[in-house]
Amino acid sequence: MSAPALAEQQARPRPSRDGRAGLVLTAPALILIGLFVLLPGVLAVVGSLFRIDLGANTTWSWVGAANFADVLSDPNARQALGNTLLYCLLTIVPSLGVGLGLALLAGSLRRGERLLHTLLFLPFTANLVAMAVVFRWIFALRGGFANQVLAVLGIGPVNYLGDERYALATVAAVGVWRGAALTMVLFAAGLTSIPSAVHEAAAADGIRGWSKLRLLTLPLLRPIVLFATVMMILQSVQVFDTINVMTGGGPLGATETALTMTWRLGFTYFELGKAAALSVLLLAVLITLGVLRRRAFLGDRR
Repeated sequence: MSAPALAEQQARPRPSRDGRAGLVLTAPALILIGLFVLLPGVLAVVGSLFRIDLGANTTWSWVGAANFADVLSDPNARQALGNTLLYCLLTIVPSLGVGLGLALLAGSLRRGERLLHTLLFLPFTANLVAMAVVFRWIFALRGGFANQVLAVLGIGPVNYLGDERYALATVAAVGVWRGAALTMVLFAAGLTSIPSAVHEAAAADGIRGWSKLRLLTLPLLRPIVLFATVMMILQSVQVFDTINVMTGGGPLGATETALTMTWRLGFTYFELGKAAALSVLLLAVLITLGVLRRRAFLGDRR
């Protein structure tokens, strides 16, 4: 081997022992992500272009974009998409407002702040299916806690989960109960990052209350507000457990959302191609939101 070639070979960077060890340690996680995240995503995209007939001999028939056209023209699917949008509107803004209020309340306490944060964050850590069962009992028409309270006040029972007028708002209230716990923790972390000098300067200038919140606190919390908003959008768009347990998508599809409709198309009607098409549409929305969040975050940093 010539001297220049030997020198070039010696100059090439060699993988360090730490790099190889890191690859070995992350390999199990990467394999699991590939099997349970990437592979199902690829299969969904591919399956959305076929009509899949299950049976002794499962057949895949190419239909192109016909599944997407069928989903977008299906009144039930359009109702589910509309319910998803309405559910987002009913949960995102209230969750942000309640979470910010709770964070400000906890931050104003001189004692017990950490304990209050822990107690308020418990709804987000609780098992959602179990909590949905509890809320189904709370809002039950007969024997439900909410109607028992109304009976004490002399008001007739309300069919919270069986009436089209109240069903979606009822499950949205559960979403606010859970989402406010998440946004509270995010806002509490953001409030602690505000320098004490800012509060001292505001107090010296006589800026307090609503004026301080509007002129100082919210502008400084803008990155946190953006992140919390995106997190709530993702959580609201992917709502499934509470609706499936509390209402099953009823009554008359009043609480059917995109994700519950996808599950119903795939596992009740066995229209796997349409279910895959609807899931791809939902995935496209989520990816778009992620890209917008990243651009907005990078814009704030600049």
